[in-house]
Parts: sequence; C-alpha cells; structure tokens
Amino acid sequence: MRIAIIGAGVAGLAAAQRLRTAGLAPVVLDKGRGPGGRTVSKRTPLGAVDLGAQYFTARHPAFREAVARWQRDGVVAEWPVAPRVLPEGRVAAGGPRYLACPRMSMLARHLAEGLDLRLAVRVAGLRSGAAGWTLETDTQGVLGPFDRVLVTAPAPQTRELLEGVAPALAEAAARAGMAPCWSLAVALETPLPALPDAAFVNAGSLGWIARSGSRPGRMHEAECWALHGSPAWSAGMLEADGETVTNALLDALATLAGERPRCLAAVPHRWRYARATAPLEWPAGYVADGALLVAGDWVADGRVEGAWLSGGAAADALLEGAGLASARG
Repeated sequence: MRIAIIGAGVAGLAAAQRLRTAGLAPVVLDKGRGPGGRTVSKRTPLGAVDLGAQYFTARHPAFREAVARWQRDGVVAEWPVAPRVLPEGRVAAGGPRYLACPRMSMLARHLAEGLDLRLAVRVAGLRSGAAGWTLETDTQGVLGPFDRVLVTAPAPQTRELLEGVAPALAEAAARAGMAPCWSLAVALETPLPALPDAAFVNAGSLGWIARSGSRPGRMHEAECWALHGSPAWSAGMLEADGETVTNALLDALATLAGERPRCLAAVPHRWRYARATAPLEWPAGYVADGALLVAGDWVADGRVEGAWLSGGAAADALLEGAGLASARG
C-alpha cells in the first residue's frame, strides 16, 4: 500500500512510525525545514530555545508506555516543576510534565528516524485518479499516485487543502477552532527571583512564563525565559511586528516580577495555529472519507498526547484496511 502523510508534527510522525513498524514505507511531507510542527525548537543567539509546546503530559496507558520508553532512550525527561497560576499564586492542577532533551525538537527527530521524510515541501493540492491520489507540490512537482493519504496539518490548513476534494473532511476541520500565539524567548542580564520557574498567567498580555534554566538539559549562560502571549492578546496582535510584541511581553513580565532587567537578546515567533480551542474529540481519534484520512491534536483533545494517539489511531485504520496487524511504536 502506497501512503502519503502530509504534516511531520507529532501526529504525522506517530502514524508513520506505526506504519513503518508494520512493514510499510509511507512518504511524509512537511513544508517546514525540520520535523516537529509545534514541538520545534530554534537555534538562536541564546542557544536552542523551545518556542512552541513547553511540555506534555501522559494520561493514556499507551502514551505513558511510549513516554517511559523515550525516557529509557534518553530522549525525554520529567520536568520537576509545579507551575503556579498567577496572579493568584496557587499551584496548577495536572500530573507529571515531560519534555524532550536537550530541546523539544529532539522528540520529533527521534520519531522521524528511518522515515522517508521530505522537508520544505508544501502540498498545494490533491487530485484523485484511476491509479489513486496524486499530490501537487510547490517544489517537487506531482507526487504519487498513492492509495491512501493522511492529512495531519492544523485544522485551517487541512480545511483549505481538502475543501475541493473531500467536503465532509473540510467541514470537520472548519468546526475545530484554533487560536494563535506569540512566543518570545528572552535572555536577561539578571535573574527574576520573585517569579516561579513556570506559571500560567490569567491577566494581561501573558499566558505562560517559564524559566529555561529549570528545564532538564537546557544550558544557557544568561537568565533565559520563554514567554507566551495569551490567546486573546495574540489574536489582537497577530499582524504586529516582532519588536512591538517583544516590548509588550517584556513590559508584562516586568509587571509580574516587580523589576525589569536589561534584555540581552530576544527571539519572537508567531504561531498562527498554536492551540486547538475547539477540538473535535472524535472517539475514533481520526476522521476518514474513503482513501483520505485526517488526524491531529485538533481531531482529538488538543494536546501533544492527543496528537500522538490520533496519528496512531489513523495508522491502525490504514493497517486494518490493508489486512496488516498493528504494531505500537
């Protein structure tokens, strides 16, 4: 069976590894320069910084088993932190929090091992023919034909890609709201002792803060922080320039800390589709229409774990259709 997977985030990579373990050779395409989607990190003057997902949790037994395996492999570590909720100061609910080491993108690199991964390839359209599905790309021409296509892109991109060929799947994607997020990595001249190592912020422009030095495997000479704008603020500032965003988030951090150390370096990043605000929570974990399937965090529950489970469920459906046994990976 010839399978194409569009999107090399956690869902796409989880699906591809499940298929590879069962003996198939899916082609994984992503428009980015590296795998990982919103779990990517970026090399900057500050060192490697996590600009997207800050951690993940593990509730489902299958995902807990995978996390334990990644820990044994040295890819993942538990983050010994108890995030606060500000300005109240109470401890946030939730179980253990995990992250990849020494940066979040290492999880995607681990999941991508052995795959036919084609990066910097944007799929602009799909076309159905007698031999199967072909993919129209910006850089590699027409690829295929494929017997099955799994789309794991963010909901708005999935809707745009499928609305002309699979209206039911496009309509499902349209129901899943996604919010933007401005992310900022900063290096400060002096520490901020008044702040906790991590916190959810329920006031003003900030939604999340984390001291990078508290995260396992992170090595920074300066006092580095990851800041996320709140969903509402990020949406209102979506088209703002990086300098404006940087100054606004630093002002908000200074208000929380009661002081504003000199900023040595700052790296802003805009995520247009950062969080699934209205995930479908589809019981099967994926949605299918004939030879086309969609999966991702927005199909499940909006979390990294949900993306992994969704991709695995889609892979299991593909294997069942091919008469092959599933293999957890």
